[in-house]
Amino acid sequence: MRKILSLLLLLPALHATAQLNNWDPTWAVTDSGLIFHNDLDYFLNAYTKADIKAMRREVSALHMNFNRTMRRTIADLQTYSEGGGMVPRMHDFTLPEANTGTPYHLAERKGRIRAFMFGSISNPPARHQLPSWSRMAKKYVKADVDLFVIYGRELHAGDRNFKHFPPPTTIEQKTAHARELAKLGTLPVLVDGMDDATFTAYGRAPNGVYVIDADGTLVFRGTWADVRKVEHIIDTLLKWYAAGKPAAFGW
Repeated sequence: MRKILSLLLLLPALHATAQLNNWDPTWAVTDSGLIFHNDLDYFLNAYTKADIKAMRREVSALHMNFNRTMRRTIADLQTYSEGGGMVPRMHDFTLPEANTGTPYHLAERKGRIRAFMFGSISNPPARHQLPSWSRMAKKYVKADVDLFVIYGRELHAGDRNFKHFPPPTTIEQKTAHARELAKLGTLPVLVDGMDDATFTAYGRAPNGVYVIDADGTLVFRGTWADVRKVEHIIDTLLKWYAAGKPAAFGW
């Protein structure tokens, strides 16, 4: 257990480019469209040592060792990172946006690329990614691209910097937490139900990331929502669409 915990937040990170270098960014043209290599590595090597230190300061290592939520999260993450834990396809959902209550229906957005990550107010990696995802959203403001966060399960509820965010017991409380997360960036934050149905359908990775193409095909999933991978995939898809979806494609 201690070894797995260290992989999440306690060990120093590799260089910031390590995870990109370990991930194969190439793609294959299939009958379903462009398909990218998944990245199911649970090492936090997408972050610099400074990033890791900042995230460590937000949580208590001792609390992590004895917290039941963390133990359950690690078990889920191990399953997901081994390639299991979900049926590898798009799972439809309709979820409300935290600030407006407006429902977002995934399947109704066909014709647009959809990329989203899971997060929570007590999830340091998700919090760290939000500013980068917000900058990425500006890049695609005129493109057929939807970027958003799904508020899933709390990762470190009540711990150190999150004492004012206990595990939510009602959807109203969970929505209030989601509104606080939304303040850290500009992306819409959708609120999963108290049954965690969407979180479960997508493999129960606390900061999992997913890219769905304009035709509704899940083309990438990863354990950590590294903005650089998502941007690379979206750029590639947009260029492929602009080229008329050729069977032979590379750039």
